[in-house]
Amino acid sequence: MSEPTSLDGVSDAVVEPRRRPSIVWLIPLVALAVGAFVAWRALSERGPSIAITFESAEGLEAGKTEIRYKDVAVGVVESVELEKDLSGVVCHARMVDGAKRYLTDKTRFWVVKPRVAGGQVSGLGTLLSGSYIGVDPVFEGERTRRFAGLEVAPLVTTDEPGRQFVLRSDRAGAVEVGSPVFFRGIPVGRVVSSELDAEGDGITTRIFVEAPYDARVHAGSRFWNASGIDASIGADGVRIDTQSVISILVGGIAFDTPPAARGERAEADAVFPLFESRTAAETRQYTKRVPYRLEFDQSVRGLAVGSPVEFRGIPVGEVTNVTLAFDREARRMYIPVEIELEPERFVHFQFEEAERREALERMVARGLRAQLKTGNLLTGQLVVALDFHPNAPPAQVDWSGEVAELPTIPTPIEEITANVTQLVQRLGKVPIDDIGRNLDGSLAALRTTLAELKGVAPALEATLEQTRRTVASVGPDSSVNAELRRTLLELSDAARALGLAADQIQSQPSSLIFGKDGDE
Repeated sequence: MSEPTSLDGVSDAVVEPRRRPSIVWLIPLVALAVGAFVAWRALSERGPSIAITFESAEGLEAGKTEIRYKDVAVGVVESVELEKDLSGVVCHARMVDGAKRYLTDKTRFWVVKPRVAGGQVSGLGTLLSGSYIGVDPVFEGERTRRFAGLEVAPLVTTDEPGRQFVLRSDRAGAVEVGSPVFFRGIPVGRVVSSELDAEGDGITTRIFVEAPYDARVHAGSRFWNASGIDASIGADGVRIDTQSVISILVGGIAFDTPPAARGERAEADAVFPLFESRTAAETRQYTKRVPYRLEFDQSVRGLAVGSPVEFRGIPVGEVTNVTLAFDREARRMYIPVEIELEPERFVHFQFEEAERREALERMVARGLRAQLKTGNLLTGQLVVALDFHPNAPPAQVDWSGEVAELPTIPTPIEEITANVTQLVQRLGKVPIDDIGRNLDGSLAALRTTLAELKGVAPALEATLEQTRRTVASVGPDSSVNAELRRTLLELSDAARALGLAADQIQSQPSSLIFGKDGDE
């Protein structure tokens, strides 16, 4: 094939189609692939998005507030908006990759800011760096992406070594969240929460004991309220017990284990009673209690719920209720007192119900009575004293009510007061004025008699002298002489006694009524 020629001898160009694409087009394709890979990697490494609700957005700022765990950023707040019902705020945050493992319903979030609790200060670093959201990750639980944030930072996180225990009591006292827990005067934990039971009959307090001190908690350990100062007066003087200055200011709980109760370690979340004081915790506990009822007509000032019931000075129970009642039939007021006795305190006194009734009736027949006595002269506290009074009026146990009623007797002071009152009433009935008038008349008559006696005395002496002369004229050996001498001696003694009586009446006229001084 001959090549084409042109008129001027120059060959014409021949256009042939290109069978392969140009390498230039590879550049945008590579750029697109790289961009897609970067986008895919960015999306694949992007952490999950979560929503956290709080009561307010104080300290939260979109794009700046971080979510931290052990001061390491694990997320950031992307936006903050109000709830639809305006009940709070919703904080949308983006977590780092790998956070899905601990996004469970047990994981907790809270805003970290300066806080004072239980004598401890936390979150001071946020004064300069600003607030952030703390997280307590928990791997167990159901997966979720929505959380209810805590308004108060938790005192114990899941990564802190130690165990929690539950304490139950009738009152919380001065124990607050964050109060320290002491073991032999050393702080080893803190109070995590304190709230009313669901039934509202008691207080449930949860405490955390740090490791390794949690091994000191045994099944027989005793916990008590160590708040303030525990002062008592006993036979050995004044006793003051306190754990530390912090416990005086913010309260606290202490625990110890009696040597006889040391054994296996208590399990986590084990339940223990919380006693009001160390003395109450160290007192032996009795499980069996038998209620009884008492009735008093006298004042019970100083008797309160918790006052001891004693038998010859030994505690055997306590007062559980003191009320005021009115008897419509008798038209009188009286004071019912409810007590509980602990039969386990009595050795060899563990009877069945029927035997217990029979034994109690026999003791009441022998004089067993309940009586109010002063237990403390300084405070005026009363105690219910049980003892035998053989001279007490006959009485029986009243089994007619739901609770058996034991007979009572008045206090010694009340008996003395009643006797003095009766004496005063009797003295009030004595006619003092009439006695005074009669006494004046008797004294006047006595004066007249005394004057007459003085007039008779010279005549009597003259008679005696005449008798002596007569006796002298009689023979000394005659029987008449001896008889006359004996008569004269008797008359002389009578005259002397009459003179002494006259002197006594003249010096002490009242002796006629009351006798001589000193005579019984």
